[in-house]
Amino acid sequence: MDQNAAGTVDAHAGRLSTNQASALAFLTAASTLALQVLIYRIVSAKLLNNFAFLVISLTMLGFAISGVLLTAIPKLVGRRMPETLLVSSWLMGLSAVISTALFTASRAQTQVMSSRMALVQSFLDWAPYALLLTVPFAFAGIMLGALLADEQLPTRRIYFFDLMGSALGALVVLPLFRYLNVETMIVGFSLLLALGTTALLRPKASSMRVLGVLTCVVLSICLYKRNEILAIYYPDGTMLAAIRDPRTKTVLEYTEWDPVARIEIASVPGRAPNPGIYASLFGENATFLRRFRKLLTQNNYAFTTGVDYDGTPESLTGIEETIYASGYYATLMPRPKVAVIGVGGGFDILTGLRFDVSQITGIEINAATLNIVRNVFKDYFRHWVSDPRVRLVNAEGRHYLSTTPDTYDIIQLSGVDSYSGTPGAAHVFSENYLYTAEAFDLYLNRLSEHGVLNMMRLEYIPAREMLRALTTAVGALRRRGVAEPRKHIVMLTEYTGYFTALLVKRTPFTDAEIEKLRAWSSQRPSFGISFEPASSKTDIKNAYQEFMALDDERLERRYVANYPFDISPATDDRPFFFNFSFWWHLFPNKPLFAGQPADWTVVPVLQLSLVVLAATVFLVMVVAVFLPLRFLFRRGLSTPEKSRIGLYCAGAALGYLAVEVALMQLFGLFLGHPNYAISVVLATLLVSSGLGSLWAASIVARLGNVRYVAYLLSATIFAEYFLVFPRLASILGLPFVARALITAALVLPVGLCLGVFLPTILDAMKRLSPHLVPWAWGVNGIFSVLAPLIAVAIATTFGISALLLTSVPVYLVVAFSFPESLAGGLPKRA
Repeated sequence: MDQNAAGTVDAHAGRLSTNQASALAFLTAASTLALQVLIYRIVSAKLLNNFAFLVISLTMLGFAISGVLLTAIPKLVGRRMPETLLVSSWLMGLSAVISTALFTASRAQTQVMSSRMALVQSFLDWAPYALLLTVPFAFAGIMLGALLADEQLPTRRIYFFDLMGSALGALVVLPLFRYLNVETMIVGFSLLLALGTTALLRPKASSMRVLGVLTCVVLSICLYKRNEILAIYYPDGTMLAAIRDPRTKTVLEYTEWDPVARIEIASVPGRAPNPGIYASLFGENATFLRRFRKLLTQNNYAFTTGVDYDGTPESLTGIEETIYASGYYATLMPRPKVAVIGVGGGFDILTGLRFDVSQITGIEINAATLNIVRNVFKDYFRHWVSDPRVRLVNAEGRHYLSTTPDTYDIIQLSGVDSYSGTPGAAHVFSENYLYTAEAFDLYLNRLSEHGVLNMMRLEYIPAREMLRALTTAVGALRRRGVAEPRKHIVMLTEYTGYFTALLVKRTPFTDAEIEKLRAWSSQRPSFGISFEPASSKTDIKNAYQEFMALDDERLERRYVANYPFDISPATDDRPFFFNFSFWWHLFPNKPLFAGQPADWTVVPVLQLSLVVLAATVFLVMVVAVFLPLRFLFRRGLSTPEKSRIGLYCAGAALGYLAVEVALMQLFGLFLGHPNYAISVVLATLLVSSGLGSLWAASIVARLGNVRYVAYLLSATIFAEYFLVFPRLASILGLPFVARALITAALVLPVGLCLGVFLPTILDAMKRLSPHLVPWAWGVNGIFSVLAPLIAVAIATTFGISALLLTSVPVYLVVAFSFPESLAGGLPKRA
């Protein structure tokens, strides 16, 4: 039988043609990556970021488990390869839908982070659902691992089509959000995989045909009933839990998925959400409060209100009493020109219209939000959306301001979050580029001569979030040559201490501006001025005044270094603005503040999440992966150089993810939108890695040894990092196509090198130690699970650049650990 004859299967020999195997690898990888993105999105709609990170990380255990299964039954898989692939594809599709449905319907309570035990308990409550989501990826791992381990199939070609399929999945899944919701796509990709595998392998046994038909019928029914099957249950304590209680008169009217987040809109009975909490956000005017009739939420968490504005100034009476109006009372300029980052339900826009702005530009990263206010609920929002003074832009705030020459009298950021975490970037789940030192430099550059930056956010007690914003603003002013930053800053804080507005000017606040702010804020019962240029340096009443009283750059640095929380300015290389904890907070052995005992009540969310997740992954790996593999080794799978093979495969997994995450982060801002990190960076990396796999034999033969590939990779990373990356900011104004081509050109040589390592050792093993290939696939899967945790630890502690540079020694270790016993399996130069 001609093994390379397209479209034929020898059912008795259990072999596939190379073309069939390539097509199956392509289809499986494309479906797998798409489902990873989609399941992450639906998980994020139900859980907070760090819990979503837990769930999606645990799903990757499926690939490690697949290695165990393939190691345990290699002969059975080899003899019945077509049946194995068919059944695995059907079970993958069914389990993807079933496990997601069980997750969305789960009644586990909302995530609690009020104490360490509460956070751990929340993890434990959700872990079983996370482990359910490993099942479809275990079947995906079986399919891909079986194809790569088959001695009759060319490893490099199979791996090439594996990576090309993943690249296609990365390219198509995000654009599909414009036309399909996540529920449709999860079931649709599952059905596509089942149909495609069945069509490629054309089962001959009647029992297999019946199973195939039943699977496709079940998935088709699921597709028809997708919204009911995958309906999300909102746990108590979340924003949308109220829809289950008829007494609240809250009705969920519409949801729309965006690659960045899911946006929900609900009707509320003419009241502000939680009017007794954060009163500074809503004011005291009862008539105005009754106009709060829409509630927009993002992933059932961050919320914004939709006020019933009828186009008349009278319908906005009361909005001037809210803390949102701070920037307008801090300027004497009539009819200011305004930029708002984060449109939401339009509250900032309406505040600007109340003060008769000349022009207001709303910059919104979520296309779904703009579609809701422009189209879906056009009748409700039309009076401000269609106002000639209002211009709405779908863009990431930093990138938009970087590419426009315009200056503004007021730039407003009201509790806005970038939510720019992509599935790759989810591994650094608290990143935010709107509040870095570079961002503040940009904001000040885009202010008019007497313009005001108004940044408002929640605050903790003791202060840390807005105190960090304050240290960032002071640093930005000092970089502009400002000798006395205190003259350029005013802060207003809710009397509860839980919300603060930071006002920053390029020029000093004038006495008239300060007097205007004082007169207005003195009439507000819920908030007042917490710092102004005239604040006493001796009678200090809060942390903001304490820091500003230093009035010396050296003392300010010492204050930041000694403060019990991390309030140092975040940077684009370490953009973790919301991570205020240190690693020592896990086991505090000193008081946070003088005169207090060591405080164990502080919850270092990011650090504790990583420790709990690492412990969970380790436990599952020991039980489900390590012990079974050790048992199998005792049955005769051992080899003298298994440690070097394991080190090689582990390092390849760690290094690849380090490069992937780092590049997606580093190019995200340059490309202008977090979605492009997948569409351009990840797709290019996968395509170029696929080409590296396809050409691996030629590359290794020409260079003479795999270690020279590591040298070439190291030189490429160093050259790009030190010579090219620092210059990217200067060409942000180029058209998107040009920036995408530049990004692809920089990613391409890195990906070519990365694609060589794994297929090279697998190919050599298939020639000399074929029984170890499934085990090597399992080891690679294990460390693909650990890699995100290590990446987070490195990025949060040392920065994203450090994460990228860490890949260099990792790949050098990989290359030097290549076993000498497998050297005979390496390709030689002709």
